[in-house]
Amino acid sequence: MLPIGDSPKSARTPIVNLSLIAINVLVFLYELSLGARLEAFIGQWGVIPDRITAALAGMPGAHPLALTTMVTAMFIHAGWLHIGGNMLFLWIFGDNVEDRLGPWLYLGFYFLCGIAANLAQVYASPTSEIAAIGASGAIAGVLGAYLVTFPGARVSVLLPIVLFFWVFEIPALIVIGLWFLTQLFSGVTALSESTAQSGGVAWWAHVGGFAFGAVLMLLLPKQATLPPASRATNLRERAREDTGLVGLTVGLVSLASQVTQLVLAARLVIVFLGSSLLTRAFPVIGQILTDTAPFLRPFARIIPAVQIDGHVVEIFTIAAILLVYLVGAAVISVVVSIAYRR
Repeated sequence: MLPIGDSPKSARTPIVNLSLIAINVLVFLYELSLGARLEAFIGQWGVIPDRITAALAGMPGAHPLALTTMVTAMFIHAGWLHIGGNMLFLWIFGDNVEDRLGPWLYLGFYFLCGIAANLAQVYASPTSEIAAIGASGAIAGVLGAYLVTFPGARVSVLLPIVLFFWVFEIPALIVIGLWFLTQLFSGVTALSESTAQSGGVAWWAHVGGFAFGAVLMLLLPKQATLPPASRATNLRERAREDTGLVGLTVGLVSLASQVTQLVLAARLVIVFLGSSLLTRAFPVIGQILTDTAPFLRPFARIIPAVQIDGHVVEIFTIAAILLVYLVGAAVISVVVSIAYRR
């Protein structure tokens, strides 16, 4: 599930967020120029929990730059996928958080989240000598802030369904909530291993940064939102732009309707092409047929299937797709009319 955009529009140009992205990219380009010296660079400026533990405890001979690495490590990345994924998330979610906090408060918020994330990782594995690098801890804080501020925002994501990638608009509560649960479960699993940093991912930095960002966002003062006069006058469009409970409800209903329609449409195509051959090649197709059969059984009793040139066309599946669409549209209309009744 890869996010590619979101619905809230920033009222101001996110200068700080864009600057953070630019600095991260420039530092990464510098890393590419280091060649064999890169490992030493990461060892010097990355967060090494063992050194941080010694510095915080005031041990003799502690590394003098250890504590500063909790900031410098935020701008170092291990590869193209590492920086690409981090900057994509920062691009999508950071501008809206900056819009609510204002540029200077957002800048301080970002660094505090990054430091809190690194401290969480140090606490989880205090004796580790593996350098933790990347902006993901600070960005996790941004995600936590986004979740508590815009739970009903629509996040456009790429989802693999039936051998293709489809774009869905999913409420932020689901997208970010699933991301956080993944980090939390992975972190708990990593605790049973020799280090809490497993597979090159500092899970507890993500968990710590996220929790710290969510709590801090609730406490910090926010910039005023757009005045009502500037909002969409069309009620459906207004519901789509809603980032609170109304937007969350409409988003969940819309998502359930769209996914159901897509799966039923996939079944329609599978049956028309011939399910036996496709099922042997792709077992997931057989699962689609099995899972949708109980839902379609009442329709099949009333509406027959027809054959066209030897291919089966389930007219009852077409009727079910239409009914799902109409029910989804009706529920959304009721929610919108109740939420915005005048």
